[in-house]
Amino acid sequence: MKTNVLMAEYPVTVSNLDKVLWPEQGITKAEYIHYMIVMSRVMLRHYENRLLTVIRYPHGIHEKSFYQKNVPSGAPDWIQTYPVWSDDSQREIAYMLANNTSSLIWLANQAAMELHLSYSLIDKLEEPTNIAFDLDPTVKIADRHSFRKACQVALLLKEVLDDLGLQSYPKTSGATGLQVFVPIAKGYTFADTRQITHFLGNYLVQKAPDLVTIERLTKDRGDKVYFDYLQHHQSKTLSGPYTPRAVPSGAVSAPLAWEEIKEGVEPHMFTLRTMPKRIEMYGDLFEPMSRPGVDIKEIIHFIKNHPKG
Repeated sequence: MKTNVLMAEYPVTVSNLDKVLWPEQGITKAEYIHYMIVMSRVMLRHYENRLLTVIRYPHGIHEKSFYQKNVPSGAPDWIQTYPVWSDDSQREIAYMLANNTSSLIWLANQAAMELHLSYSLIDKLEEPTNIAFDLDPTVKIADRHSFRKACQVALLLKEVLDDLGLQSYPKTSGATGLQVFVPIAKGYTFADTRQITHFLGNYLVQKAPDLVTIERLTKDRGDKVYFDYLQHHQSKTLSGPYTPRAVPSGAVSAPLAWEEIKEGVEPHMFTLRTMPKRIEMYGDLFEPMSRPGVDIKEIIHFIKNHPKG
């Protein structure tokens, strides 16, 4: 097996560079590694010191895949990890951290084609740095109709967040849904943020009952958009900004401007091949998420006193 060594912060051995990972687009491992190198300057500010869960597709998106949290045996010594005790598995997990370009290259070489991040940093795992709203079409088809429904819900959510004085930043999941993020100040727990996600989920169901649901059972959701307020939890993750997804279009999770959501966009417009040029044109639309966020004390106080909206 032919190997090559790429130099970033550390030397990274790469192999099978001509292996096709996204067959419909003909995107090879070499192209994926190149994407990671080009995008690392914007990705790292969002990934640094966050627990990383990856989905690996060793033989491409249509073949067998598996989740990986624990650093695999044989990983280079310079891959940074962080130990976390798992109550579910009753063992310690050495989570990988994507803290430098070399790590992103190594992950791409491992065919880790989806990167999912924790909501908190490793120094305060019980304190999220953001509130995330996951808007997921029940119809699992990446078509314009189902995605437009998610966009409608996102715009309704934005109106409420604006009224609360919360600046919000949307992005595609890269698959079928949308996610809306709000950066928050330090010192709040997931129990605090859950009050907000649950309250707003209930509010939107009341406001648009034919469009929004918080029903957990898929069979009972109809064709509504699922407002997943339970997703925002210390043990859960969402797709990181700019991560590719295992979809035929080669789409990536793309930060958006709210105006784009109003005008109408589709997930397949943002891919491994188009995103670097988009960054050149518009910069990192998710950059505000790396700054200190808003204090949510008054909002939590309001919700406690108005539990039914």
